[in-house]
Amino acid sequence: MSTLVVVRKGNKAVIGSDSQSTQGSIIVSSKNKRSHHKIHQSGDAFVGFTGWALMHNIFDDVIEKYPGDLNFSSRKHIFKTFLFLHRKIKAEYFIEARERDDQPVESSQWDCLIACPSGIFQVDSYRTVNEYERFWADGSGLRFALGAMTAVYDLLPGPEEIARAALDAACELDDASGQPIAIHTVKLKQEKGR
Repeated sequence: MSTLVVVRKGNKAVIGSDSQSTQGSIIVSSKNKRSHHKIHQSGDAFVGFTGWALMHNIFDDVIEKYPGDLNFSSRKHIFKTFLFLHRKIKAEYFIEARERDDQPVESSQWDCLIACPSGIFQVDSYRTVNEYERFWADGSGLRFALGAMTAVYDLLPGPEEIARAALDAACELDDASGQPIAIHTVKLKQEKGR
């Protein structure tokens, strides 16, 4: 699993992740693995995924093949982008979209956080898009990260420091998250009326 965080404060938004990966119960050391990124850039947006490592390969391939079809500029556009991605991952990457017989919606099998000039967002495996005003977390260390961000949000000056505190807490306390961490910063667009 992983821990991802997004934080919005002042005129910046950040997204951050741990870098640990596992194969079953084996932890793959970041010293031995060449690629351990969990955050991808698409235009001026950063998108981080938790869950199956294969989804990183798929998203890298989609960014390369369909860059003009990915739009992370608003909650509505993110939803439409993930509808497009769902069709692609089923048709081209053979992802099993069923989970349970009583489930009303197919699963895309990935959860993600997004930091972009319009804000910070979370997308769940059923393509529900949530926008957050201050911060959010996802993955196995989310409770530790949310607790840390709640404690330090008003105490620390910038979103980078808040994200670092959250990820440090998750890496310390969650056995599926580990150092080093990666943080990416985006300048927020000025909202009308503010």
